[in-house]
Amino acid sequence: MRRARHVDVEDLVAGLAEHREALGGLMVTYPSTHGCSRRIREICAIVHEHGGQVYMDGANMNAQVGLTSPARIGADVCH
Repeated sequence: MRRARHVDVEDLVAGLAEHREALGGLMVTYPSTHGCSRRIREICAIVHEHGGQVYMDGANMNAQVGLTSPARIGADVCH
């Protein structure tokens, strides 16, 4: 069985809708060990639409240099 390598956006939307009242945010490592999700901006926007914030783990920040930034992606906080 092959594992999913990226966020299942439809499943994320369902989970966010179900837990909207208790939602604080989403923690995401970007890029992950699986690469760059092409839907990361969409994912951040969806979390914001449901009242949450996006916390980005900056462990792979070197992989972003020259290509993007946490703010451009839509992250609210990054370490």
